[in-house]
Amino acid sequence: MPPPIQFYEYDDRIEIQNPGGLYGKVSPDNFPNVSDYRNPFIAEAMKVLGYVNRFSRGVYRVQKELEENGNGQASFDFSLITAFRVVENVSQKYFEEGFGGETTQEKHRKNPRNIEDEILDEIKNFPQVTRKDLAKRLNRTEDSIRYYLRKMVKEGIIKHEGSTKAGKWIIIK
Repeated sequence: MPPPIQFYEYDDRIEIQNPGGLYGKVSPDNFPNVSDYRNPFIAEAMKVLGYVNRFSRGVYRVQKELEENGNGQASFDFSLITAFRVVENVSQKYFEEGFGGETTQEKHRKNPRNIEDEILDEIKNFPQVTRKDLAKRLNRTEDSIRYYLRKMVKEGIIKHEGSTKAGKWIIIK
């Protein structure tokens, strides 16, 4: 199984790294004008089921949306050996209108250690807190909360006792 696509969120941009790289007939010279699919049957099924409108239109559609919302177009870096990176810059307008939720002065939230500290604070105040509640309180996705909880359990920082719904978190360290 190939490694997962990775998303990196920075103060001024989002980077997406796809370990699969370009496939088949697609090269940096003809991207995004040429398409090729690792599994053409799944691609066709997605189209028939209505998940895909037209092939080869996604990149153009995203670029148009990024332009329209003031972010500028995404750039594509194909210099990585087995992956490629997409960089989407975030416009200042995004933060000014309150969509960003934070500014560059709030960098401390990007530090994984601080995310763990925030989780610990929530657990101290309410040991029965659920992953869903943590996600809401810390303005994170449930997946990111799950990641940090598992990491903290593995590192012996916390443990969970009881059932998923009626259990509680215990701080070990």
